Amino acid sequence: MFSAVLLSGCTSNGMSNIYLLSLHYNNPESPIVTAPGQVSPAIANAVFNASQTGNGTALEVRAGYMGLCIGKTGPDLDETRVCSSSAKSLAAFVQAEKKTIDLGNVSITIIPDPLNLIMIAEEFRQKIVFDGLIYVVIVACVIAFILLSTFPGWHEERDENGSDVEIKPFPSRPVSQCVLIALVLGFSLGIISILWQHINSSSTASMAEILNYGAVSGHVGVGSMALGWIAVIIIGIVATAMLVMIMSISLIRRLTDDEE
Repeated sequence: MFSAVLLSGCTSNGMSNIYLLSLHYNNPESPIVTAPGQVSPAIANAVFNASQTGNGTALEVRAGYMGLCIGKTGPDLDETRVCSSSAKSLAAFVQAEKKTIDLGNVSITIIPDPLNLIMIAEEFRQKIVFDGLIYVVIVACVIAFILLSTFPGWHEERDENGSDVEIKPFPSRPVSQCVLIALVLGFSLGIISILWQHINSSSTASMAEILNYGAVSGHVGVGSMALGWIAVIIIGIVATAMLVMIMSISLIRRLTDDEE
């Protein structure tokens, strides 16, 4: 369930808080970032000047596995977001807010997304993010759940004295092993997927900040990371419990055979 929620992040306004990467413009009054290895300030100045065409824009772009969300951030701004699986439609929505202000002999064009954060988020979603492993994890867990539903339950039988007693037979060993294999597969691929997700998101956030010389800030989605790790931990616990059950049943049968 947690993996399914993770995949559906940024597909609707209600899921806008489940995202992998968030990019937003910094305060235009922030100084230009200069690094010790910087030789030419021309690019930094160009990026800073380009960001100012947004007239202090507060646009934030969030990227999930299957969609993007855009909105405005700030204590005095409406944080209502618009989400879609199409970056083109979001870009058109933002483009419609472009306007020109006449200041005497000078005209200033205000561009809501001067550094193309929507494009960057879409490139991240299309070329860096990979959700195939999560689908395999979901399928493996569904198979394990179906096999677990075949385990025998409690039922009444008569003993040698004619009394009704409740017994629960041991589950089939082959079925139990198949459940364990499915859970171990889901756990292994889940760890790979969440680590991949975390590394990709944090790396992209850092590179966006570096290449935009401090005009843009990037953040990793805490909610998505929490959902991913919770799902992995739960699968690991269930897999461990399944292994303990198989080993316990095997030990009980061995002791029973020895007594006979």
